[in-house]
Amino acid sequence: MTLRYNFPHLFYGGKIQKERLYKVLQDLDSASSGEGADISDIKEAIGKAEGTGAGGILKDVKDIQDALGDEDTEGTILARIKALEDAG
Repeated sequence: MTLRYNFPHLFYGGKIQKERLYKVLQDLDSASSGEGADISDIKEAIGKAEGTGAGGILKDVKDIQDALGDEDTEGTILARIKALEDAG
């Protein structure tokens, strides 16, 4: 979230308007805590790169790579494509 304030609106008659300042501080506090939660959610979605129970995006990528395999590994997608091309 991007917060933009024109800070001169905090002053009126040469004095700080406490209510306006309080609102700015509340908004800034809410924005910074929201980013922390977003970062935590992203870390959880990515998952661990290794270890028992590795999950998230990295596990999904590894599963896809394993399924694709190579042309010489029977049962993988690339091997099946090669077999179809060779038969045709």
